Amino acid sequence: MSKSPENLRQPLISVVTVTRNLIEEGREETILSALNSVQSQSFRDVEHVIWDGKSTDGTQELLKQAIKGISTSADCIPVRYFCEPDQSLYDAMNKAVELCAGEYILFLNSDDLIPGDDCLLNISNAIKGTRPDFIYGETIFVDEDGSQRHARRLTIKSILQRMPFGHNAMLIRKSLFQQLGGHDLRFRIVADYDMLLRMILAGHQGHKVQTPLSLFRKGGVSADADAVGAEMAECWRKNFGEFCDMSGYDESQRIEWFRKGQLPVRVSSAILLKSLAQPMTAHAALFSLAKTLRRSVQFWRRY
Repeated sequence: MSKSPENLRQPLISVVTVTRNLIEEGREETILSALNSVQSQSFRDVEHVIWDGKSTDGTQELLKQAIKGISTSADCIPVRYFCEPDQSLYDAMNKAVELCAGEYILFLNSDDLIPGDDCLLNISNAIKGTRPDFIYGETIFVDEDGSQRHARRLTIKSILQRMPFGHNAMLIRKSLFQQLGGHDLRFRIVADYDMLLRMILAGHQGHKVQTPLSLFRKGGVSADADAVGAEMAECWRKNFGEFCDMSGYDESQRIEWFRKGQLPVRVSSAILLKSLAQPMTAHAALFSLAKTLRRSVQFWRRY
């Protein structure tokens, strides 16, 4: 077990990667690529925290050997490895964050990459002047056939309907993550969206950088639209309840909001009226309201 964060020098950024039984999923090469993408960063005020959920297929040995090889380099970015049981992906992330020494946290999936040697350098330059609550950038999505789509449009105004940017393309202050209680473990798919939604609704401020921060391989449980819809319905019930009475909307109705990609006028209006003192939330509510009203007159539209 590695040292606890109070005994460590504080780096600016902690990169967190959680793993479990990668070998049986055929992901040996992708985790090694993820490790290398951190080590290749030109910005070195970084640590890499690996949390393995007690893998039983040889992943532990794979990781230990890879970390041993990294540590032979005199100028390596420190890698700290922990192997303990966890309840889920997001529980593993929560546990790993508690062990981080960095001021900011960046989550890197075990099969994804930081897509350029200067990514964290660009982020560090942006952080220095403003020290925002969170900072977000672009995502390069990779399909199973290897084709890529570079998502360059970054806006938080769509937060009330969907995740406006990739979870792995965001850095959040460790102290804010802890203040918010980490990921809500009732969600197994959309806990990242719930976290960001809670941040915005609470008035926390983010900073945008037009640079890729994540190369994200699509697939997995988040690709299951029915499961995502059910969790989004519960996430909205939980978070929008402080703005309006949600008891009049059952789960099937809220799942329909997800399918259509829009909220009822009543919900958007209630959020707008109660968030006038928080510009980011008010802007998102106004965008949501305008989207619903615009679509209401598009009689040709099919969802």
